[in-house]
Amino acid sequence: MKFVITLSCLLFPLLAFTQAKPTYCDELPVTYEKGAWVTRGGDPRTKLPEFPTQPIKEYKIQVAILKFTSPADFAFHPKLVARYRPCEEVWVIESRESYRDRNDAEKLRKELEKSGYKGCYITELIGYY
Repeated sequence: MKFVITLSCLLFPLLAFTQAKPTYCDELPVTYEKGAWVTRGGDPRTKLPEFPTQPIKEYKIQVAILKFTSPADFAFHPKLVARYRPCEEVWVIESRESYRDRNDAEKLRKELEKSGYKGCYITELIGYY
């Protein structure tokens, strides 16, 4: 009886943080070709929709990646947000805002370093406007 209680106490925290991966994680195409997006069973000539937008480089500050820990267990800086990436099964802690100017991102990175986030760094992303 003690063994069952001990085992259930050890497994419960692991099961509480385990979330099922979405089905699209297993159905990702092997490669992405320019202008072509093929869904399973779809027409190979099907393309992604096109919009009259322009790609613009933006910057975010990334502070941590949590694999087996919930971000709810910590009190992070108010300029940060936690985003769950289901295919990788990780939480990414990053800046709420993205910045078009790298100097603005650098200012936030320095502010976060002064607050105690020693391992934060700038990541690049592409926004569309």
